[in-house]
Amino acid sequence: MKTETNLKSANQLDYISLALLATYPLALIFGNFIINLYIFLFSVSFLINFKENKIIFKDKIFYLLVFFFISLLINNFFSLNPGNSFPRVFKILLVIFFIFEIKRLIYKYEANFIKKIYKLWFWIFLILTIDILFETLFGHNMVGNKSNMLGRIASFFGNELIIGAFYHGFAMFIFSYLILNKTKSYFLVFLIFFILLMGFLIGERSNYIKLFLSTIFFFSLALQINYKVKIISFFTMLIIMFAIITLHSPFKAKYYYQIKDLFSINGYSKYIKNSHYGAHRDAAIKIFKQNLIFGVGVKNFRNESGKKIYENKDYAWTNSRQSTHPHQIHHEFLSETGIFGYLCFLIFIISAIYLSFKNYLKYKNLYQLSAIIFIITSLLPLLPSGSFLSTYVSGIFWINFAIMSAYIKN
Repeated sequence: MKTETNLKSANQLDYISLALLATYPLALIFGNFIINLYIFLFSVSFLINFKENKIIFKDKIFYLLVFFFISLLINNFFSLNPGNSFPRVFKILLVIFFIFEIKRLIYKYEANFIKKIYKLWFWIFLILTIDILFETLFGHNMVGNKSNMLGRIASFFGNELIIGAFYHGFAMFIFSYLILNKTKSYFLVFLIFFILLMGFLIGERSNYIKLFLSTIFFFSLALQINYKVKIISFFTMLIIMFAIITLHSPFKAKYYYQIKDLFSINGYSKYIKNSHYGAHRDAAIKIFKQNLIFGVGVKNFRNESGKKIYENKDYAWTNSRQSTHPHQIHHEFLSETGIFGYLCFLIFIISAIYLSFKNYLKYKNLYQLSAIIFIITSLLPLLPSGSFLSTYVSGIFWINFAIMSAYIKN
């Protein structure tokens, strides 16, 4: 594949594809239909440019993705409701096209236009950050959206309180953009502080923990400043968070009263038994034990979890155990795909991370590091999460995966 030095020789389709990549964060804000439309259009572009994309047959990540896709197809044969599972399974094929079309664009235009794409992502993220502050101060965002839950931010997402996942998914790319554009160290530290503070004000505990851990990892590996400054900055942020929790009642309820059981003897067990997340987890484990090898099938937790056999009176929220997913990626794979699907997923994702991190150690690409850190922290056990194969969550995951694998030099 020949690398372009400028955009003059790019065809019209590439202009469209580059525009789609540049505005991809906006697709996530506009909702599932637009996300799916973008993935479909990238897939069409991949097929039209298949002559260039034939290089995928030399790419190890391609074979890992095919392995994962085939494992889901096999699992679909054992699904309790194959018709319900198949659309999400088939979508992985489109995701593979999506990933390698993005890789083609990054490889072909990395020297010029890709920098402008990250710049646009920075401005979208900045506007979203300002909107979070605006809603915190005035109770509604810049277009009048309000959160229906005290202590949570809606921003441009409206009734869907999901901005925390977006923030976690793009923050490391913004940090990389700032570093690569020679931002002064003191100003960069201030911006990291500000972004972390806005992430905290969003009010999504799990996503904020992931964002905070991601920032620490990125901060440690990518930011070349005195280690004493890093330590002082870390503890300063903790003090600010503690002060907000102490002085602001909604945050005190969310970050202390709702999780205070964690700080007692057998705290984790107590917290789980008094949390709706615990009820989801308990149902997922029971479903897994009943369907050990292949699970109940993708997207079937929502129907299976409501059955009487999964009721457990030891859990305060057992009557609310039925949900669209178990709110934890590992429990989702275990209950819906069983040991077979779960092990296949682990082989796929661990191998992909290994290949990407090995490449990062050699070439030190910060955007690749950003994506690697996101992938790892999004898969942390114990912490609640969205459904892995749902449109919005997977839309954030796969754009990170695409960038993580795009910078691997074969």
